[in-house]
Amino acid sequence: MKKQLIFVMIFTLLISVFSLSAIAADEAKFGGTITVGITVDPEILNPLIANNRASSWILNNIYPTLLVFNEEGEKIPYVIEGYEMSENGLEITVKLIEGLKWQDGVPFTTADVKFTGDIMYEGKYQWQADYFDRVKSVEIIDDLTIVYHMNEPSPGFITGIGFWQKIIPKHIWENIDNIKEFQNNENVVGMGPFKLVEAKRGQYYLLESVDEWFGSPEGKPYLDRIIYRVYPDLNTMVLALKTGDIDLTVAGIPVEAAQELKDNDDFTVVSAASLGYVYIGFNYDNQFLKDKAVRQAISNAIDRERIIAIALQGAGIPMPNPISPVYQEYKNPDAEFPAYDTEAAKAKLADSGYKDTDNDEILNSPESGDNVSLELIFDGNDIYLDKASKILVANLKEVGIELVLKPLEKTTYTDLLFNQGKFEVNLGGWGIIDDPFDSINTLYHSDAFLNFMGYENDTLDEYIENCGSTVDVDERNEWVAKFQKEFVDECPVVPLYVQQYYFAYNNKFGGITVFPSDLRGVIDPQSMSQVYKK
Repeated sequence: MKKQLIFVMIFTLLISVFSLSAIAADEAKFGGTITVGITVDPEILNPLIANNRASSWILNNIYPTLLVFNEEGEKIPYVIEGYEMSENGLEITVKLIEGLKWQDGVPFTTADVKFTGDIMYEGKYQWQADYFDRVKSVEIIDDLTIVYHMNEPSPGFITGIGFWQKIIPKHIWENIDNIKEFQNNENVVGMGPFKLVEAKRGQYYLLESVDEWFGSPEGKPYLDRIIYRVYPDLNTMVLALKTGDIDLTVAGIPVEAAQELKDNDDFTVVSAASLGYVYIGFNYDNQFLKDKAVRQAISNAIDRERIIAIALQGAGIPMPNPISPVYQEYKNPDAEFPAYDTEAAKAKLADSGYKDTDNDEILNSPESGDNVSLELIFDGNDIYLDKASKILVANLKEVGIELVLKPLEKTTYTDLLFNQGKFEVNLGGWGIIDDPFDSINTLYHSDAFLNFMGYENDTLDEYIENCGSTVDVDERNEWVAKFQKEFVDECPVVPLYVQQYYFAYNNKFGGITVFPSDLRGVIDPQSMSQVYKK
């Protein structure tokens, strides 16, 4: 009996020791700072206005959305229990998670959700406002239940607005007079795992963890702080990682740098494919670009494989049609852009009357006689776009079109493109094109916010509208197929490639998870809320 008692006491003591060790191990995860490298400042920290990657990398960790991606790129509930769409697609009911609060302790309710949608739609601050054209009325049932009554069936509405629209606290923002000019860089109240403490443009952005957060494994983030430090270019940022000045890169790093870091035991390199794509866009006020033959010839003259091999060092796949090959369910071999063929491009231009009338190796317009010379704007700090632009110049020169490069600072590029519409050709990319049957509406419909090209096509509009309002999947896919064929023929933009992104981090940190695209990548709040310093 005495031996049994001693055994029980020893066993109990061992259990206690192991339990204390486990508690100590868990507690050891808490604390520390991770420094993140970025290569451009946020456009603005106002979640209703911001529209660049750096803004998203910061704001996603501060403000909630209704839905987020899982690691497979599927949209799942974030601050909601779920949603239901009526059989006819005209009513969408959303149920919030009970007990959530803003960082100042005020409860998060459906009033915040409705207010965000109302103010976005009234102010037309962002492309998300287009979603609310589909809404007939919004009904608040109670603090946790909201119903959207639609003008017509809209299967992509809740997954679109739910994923993209950051929710703002009504009790704060209803007191702001000029939302469009509001910088939102002091006394910020969000509902994410981190809160903004300090921001110095061109230098750093400091976030501190909150005391309690529903999405963290143990009720609050492990880290104390995230510091986003701004670097002038990718190479300088990679050097900062190697020297220990930063711990994590969220912008895609060059392939050679990724390979070098893979061979270093101090670092881990992970990757994610883009859910968007890089493209060439046209301004339809331009005398040449109004001509479909010119647009088709430009598409025909571009060597996508060469761009991927040289500019991306193989880290990408070509875009054969207007919907990314990432979404295999929409693959349509009957609606693909013609393969690289300079002779075919020359023939298209010749058939439309373009000739080199002054022997300067640049074609002339059959109407005005002007040289077919186009200015290409792009983000000059993006090394991939910079390399791609030079290949584009050589490609188009072969068919008699002059392309004049104009690299710009990102903010200047964005302003000229989206706000002023002062460009001829742009080289840029979309971070995430989700729900392709619905996203095409936000990009290519004649009335779309993001149709900065000024492109109008009644047939394409009809197809886009039917894609977005058809509930039956098979019938919807038929409309998508029609859209693709019309798009390829009209060539309103030229899709180029889908990029593979590489991210690196110091192995003194654990818990880092990769989510699809560079827009989410390793900096998604679901990842950062569980990162810990070893």
